[in-house]
Amino acid sequence: MSTLHRYADYLPEPIADQFPSPVRNRERIRPLTAGQFFPDFYLEEDNVINSGPLLQTATGGTSLHLLTAQPLVVAFYSVNWNGYGDRLMAELIEKHAAIEAAGARLLVLSSEGKKHFTEFNRQPLPFDVVRDAQHRIARKAGIYRESDPIWGRVAGVNADVPVPAVYLITPSLEITYSFADTWLQDSFSVDALLAVVDKQLAISA
Repeated sequence: MSTLHRYADYLPEPIADQFPSPVRNRERIRPLTAGQFFPDFYLEEDNVINSGPLLQTATGGTSLHLLTAQPLVVAFYSVNWNGYGDRLMAELIEKHAAIEAAGARLLVLSSEGKKHFTEFNRQPLPFDVVRDAQHRIARKAGIYRESDPIWGRVAGVNADVPVPAVYLITPSLEITYSFADTWLQDSFSVDALLAVVDKQLAISA
């Protein structure tokens, strides 16, 4: 006798879903915040896109620790943020003189290399720009993870890049100002950063 339909009259037990939830089990980005310390990193000479006041005398590369004799503003940037990236770059260019006048320096870390960066930024830049190859520094800042891609939650961003972030770092590598925009919904304000710079220098005076 055929047993092909032997168990057809019995409802099977429900089988638990064994597939991991892409949301529940995803390791989220965790941007560094004020009060934490920025991990030291090394900038290789081959990744320099634009040499400004910080890197003009550096040969062979340098580390974050050697760049923080003064308060250092570290701003992450990507051309793949589209209009958001354009506005951030315009803000940094416009307010760069005010940042230096306040006693700080500016370092921009680009997700793209020199050729791609300069296609979208043809104007002369007064500050240092360095490529963050493989998003190594962005990982240290907690603003990039393959498991939590920006393109998975922000429409219009189709590249695997970090979220926007700006940090003010002291000579001890402590973060005294932090801005991270995980949904590309906020606007970075240099004026808010400058208020922290002025307060920091007043305390150290």
